[in-house]
Amino acid sequence: MNGKILIDTMSPANNYLNNSSHKNFIREKWVEFIQEVVTHDDEIGIITFPAEEMQDLCLFKEKGLIDWNETETGAYHITKGKVVCFEKSHRIFSQLSSKLVNVVLESEIGIYLRTNYNKIESGIVTPKKIKVFPVDAINLDYDGRLAKCKVPIDDKIDLIFKFQRIHKRNFSLFLTWPSTEEDDEEEYKTLLKTTIQNNLSDPSAQNFKRLFEEKFNSIEDLDYDNLSLVGLTKLVLKKASNSFYKLNRHELYTYGENGRKKMYSVLYNFEHRESSAENLIYSQDVDKALAEITSL
Repeated sequence: MNGKILIDTMSPANNYLNNSSHKNFIREKWVEFIQEVVTHDDEIGIITFPAEEMQDLCLFKEKGLIDWNETETGAYHITKGKVVCFEKSHRIFSQLSSKLVNVVLESEIGIYLRTNYNKIESGIVTPKKIKVFPVDAINLDYDGRLAKCKVPIDDKIDLIFKFQRIHKRNFSLFLTWPSTEEDDEEEYKTLLKTTIQNNLSDPSAQNFKRLFEEKFNSIEDLDYDNLSLVGLTKLVLKKASNSFYKLNRHELYTYGENGRKKMYSVLYNFEHRESSAENLIYSQDVDKALAEITSL
């Protein structure tokens, strides 16, 4: 059974399209996870999808993860931390480019990572002289369908782990996206089902099979919450283990109060373990895909 957390309704004065008391709870969790994973003394690096209102960046500044000075034009010049932003909307991209002075600002993360694969792998910096990787937190905060991306989500996650592995940097990975069961393509649903089925038929993953069958009758019986969160988490854990990253902490959420659309949010902290065997990391971590889902 899903867990339940009750949260007071936030003031309407602080409300906007993608804001809510539930979303604020998730944002606070982002900070908690980042603070836990960062053990070095260097300034932290963050990849994020800031909304026009930059709620996440403002919170990160408030908590001391990053800092900035306001310029005479009202823009913000980062003075602490490395900030890398991605935004597909041309209107919001234009707004962010006028607000944020010394950040990397690109359109779509998947296309950027694919197109610049060789440059990123070799450590070539951006035109702003900022090296995108490594970072300490990667916040993939989608307001549209996770299934509707020019670069599939599993490819993006794979690239992220490959680039982080080059630097052996531990990091937090967050994904947030709306539940869009009626609109999601069958190809995406099949990806999630196949991802789970692969473990049910894997002789080396008997514990996953046992735990799965204790909770669910079959893959076809999964509701969309479990299919989405179990399937995606298992996909992430496989990509992580391929690059020798072990899961240290994870939490899975659904939320959407006051008639808002249902959202999914997953939070992970990963530790680099180059000396570990890939299949050993995966066999140890894959059961965690069946963690309890908390409903806010």
